[in-house]
Amino acid sequence: MGRDPVGLICEIKNYDENCMLKKYLTGLIFSLIFILNAGLANDKADDYYRTAIQLHGIANQEKLFALYARSAELGNAVAQYNIAMMYSNGESVWVDYQQAVYWFKKSAGQKFSPAQYRLGEMYYFAKGGLSKDLNKAISLFKKAATQYDADAQMNLAMLNGTGEGMPLDTEKALYWIKLAGSGGYESADRYRDILLASADGKFSQEQQEYYWITKAAELGISEARETLEKLDASNEYQLIN
Repeated sequence: MGRDPVGLICEIKNYDENCMLKKYLTGLIFSLIFILNAGLANDKADDYYRTAIQLHGIANQEKLFALYARSAELGNAVAQYNIAMMYSNGESVWVDYQQAVYWFKKSAGQKFSPAQYRLGEMYYFAKGGLSKDLNKAISLFKKAATQYDADAQMNLAMLNGTGEGMPLDTEKALYWIKLAGSGGYESADRYRDILLASADGKFSQEQQEYYWITKAAELGISEARETLEKLDASNEYQLIN
């Protein structure tokens, strides 16, 4: 690493007080420049994001994608999440799960809860070059759930209510369902009623499968969408609607 010129001069002059003050002021100036530049980038990112929101439903998808992409590149966590979902669902771009994972990670790194639980689902479904990793998925679901994300709370409820990757725990599942319901999850009451009516205190295999197929369909996974359409048309399972 290169030597700080002011610091080097101070060493030659045995660190007299004036040199030390100059070194401190130089460092302070560079810090302020960095902070100002970061602030300008954040402002620009927010400007692109606000423009995209204003044009939603008016502008074509390609223009919206370009605006979200500019905002995402400049660090806006919500735009990063939106770009990830667009890559996952093939909106304005070809489906690219690796790009989706990349942007989910960027957004989740800023503690944006929807990105955290969606990234967890990518680990659950082993998409975007990720290996299936329930531990990582659960960790991300918990991070989002503690930020009161209702979807993440329902994911944990399903895992606790089936014993997948976590101990089977009916009371814990009901706890997560209650929180999800408080957070606006529309089907929470239905999940609660089904779990309470279950003789063994757990969701059935069919209910578990249907839940995760629905989540996969939300991520744009085409096989899941096709399967979901067939299941909804057949009434074969005791489904949660």
